[in-house]
Amino acid sequence: MEADDLASADDLWWSWAVLADSGRLPEGSACELDPDEHVLSYDYGDSWASMQRIGGGRAVIWGRAGSSTRDAISAHLDVLAGAPDWASSNAVWSSIRNVKPGFLAWYSRDGWDTSTTGMFDGVVELLGPLLRADPRLVAQARAGEGCSTLLQQAHGVAHVAAQGSIRKRLRQQIHAQMRETPERDRGLPVRPTLLARWARVTEPVGDFVRTVQVDEGRLAAPDGAETLPEAMAASLHNVLRELHRAEADEESGAWLLARVSYSDGRIRLDRAFDGLPAWYAGKGPTLRALTWEMQQRSPRWRPAWATLLPDFR
Repeated sequence: MEADDLASADDLWWSWAVLADSGRLPEGSACELDPDEHVLSYDYGDSWASMQRIGGGRAVIWGRAGSSTRDAISAHLDVLAGAPDWASSNAVWSSIRNVKPGFLAWYSRDGWDTSTTGMFDGVVELLGPLLRADPRLVAQARAGEGCSTLLQQAHGVAHVAAQGSIRKRLRQQIHAQMRETPERDRGLPVRPTLLARWARVTEPVGDFVRTVQVDEGRLAAPDGAETLPEAMAASLHNVLRELHRAEADEESGAWLLARVSYSDGRIRLDRAFDGLPAWYAGKGPTLRALTWEMQQRSPRWRPAWATLLPDFR
């Protein structure tokens, strides 16, 4: 058996939960749900398995399938080698620090995958009994109809963005991909009329560069120290806020970053909709801000890195 032979994460989770709730798991087994970490655990003899539901339709499952994995365990198998950052959740780390697993697989929209290919001998026998719940009871549990406390809690998911170390690694990974992402042309002028009018009216003294970032549709304070007079800075902020709103499109979204540069009496606006350009040296948008923006866009206007965002479908 390999990871891609497993049932879908949703089918496995709900059948497992229904059997645990009804007490119909194999005799001698034990099962419990951790409602805080959203982990189902199953122990049967010298075998065990844990499964965590993660936002965005993702899941991770790990454990031991009896003696079939003992050789792998003794060889110091690193089940997280090659796993995506979101699969290395706090619950997984806590578990594998105490008991070395022999297999680990993760589920995303592309199905199950694993870094422990060939290590799934015995897993079908371990997990097979967890897929035998009455389909009618499974459908009711999924729909939230007449659920017990356990089945109500089973509707929860772990949010990757709430886990500090994982969130940090994910943000670094996404920002690295954003640095390599080219901008898709949206046909916007480098010298918008509204900005050119502002420059004519205010007549700035001296050259300047101003970089701004967007957080859930709102312009944040500019990066770096303020170099413009207070009134001028406030009026420019209002202009950028209006441009951000006016240049947003229901299909292609709005820009994430912008840079205003003024030199020799001319002004221009550079925007970043899809990545982190070379002219941007700040910390970059938060995962929350990026997720919010991608949710505003149609799928064809989402860059490839958007699939890495936590809790994003």
